[in-house]
Amino acid sequence: MIEQLQNGRVLFSEAVGQGVITVLENKLFRWLCFNDEQAIQSCLNLESPEKLVLPYQQYMMMWRLLTKGKAPLSASIIGIGGGDIIRFLRSSFPTMKITAVDNEPRIAQIASEYFLIKPDQVYLTLQIEDAQAFIKKPHTHDLLLIDIVANNVLPDFLAKLTFWQECHASLNEAGIMVVNFIPESKSHFLLVLDMLRDIFGHLPFCFEVPEHKNVVLLMPCEEIPEILRQKITSEIKNLKV
Repeated sequence: MIEQLQNGRVLFSEAVGQGVITVLENKLFRWLCFNDEQAIQSCLNLESPEKLVLPYQQYMMMWRLLTKGKAPLSASIIGIGGGDIIRFLRSSFPTMKITAVDNEPRIAQIASEYFLIKPDQVYLTLQIEDAQAFIKKPHTHDLLLIDIVANNVLPDFLAKLTFWQECHASLNEAGIMVVNFIPESKSHFLLVLDMLRDIFGHLPFCFEVPEHKNVVLLMPCEEIPEILRQKITSEIKNLKV
């Protein structure tokens, strides 16, 4: 699929925050890049906007195997980008209340203008706020999705114990956290895993995305039973990306 994101004409390009945001389009897709046109952050399938195109996003949806067929009532998404996950959730779970957070107002504007993200303040709210400030507020998240990689770089606070403690405290008893993670090194990755184990009492389920640097962390408050781990592993093997 990724090889089809070529020969795009530029619809938008502008310096935003610490880099340059570019939106490109060909006959099949519209996509968003940060700094490097090869570093694709989001992608809209023009014929089927609700479909997830980027491989790591399909791994992020593995949380559905933990809910026993019952969708969460609400979801909070840290990192708006081009709104791929928002479109998927709005299509799949129309009554889910979604709050999507980004610290850069221009990103939210781009998502609305070019990627069909239309907040209604009932089922979808776009909130301009720093991730750390947002997660400190009193919450009881059913589903917390963290996707704040920019140009294959993670913010420093994702290596801080206090941030993960606040994420854990914000989840309800059966809450689920999913993180798109790009380790800087093996030691960096192990450090984060150790922190999560200490806070949650168990390790996350880790999905290495084939041919990409992404590792998706599936972190429910409740430890995943072995039989369910086997089911998830089987589903991953059958996942077409």
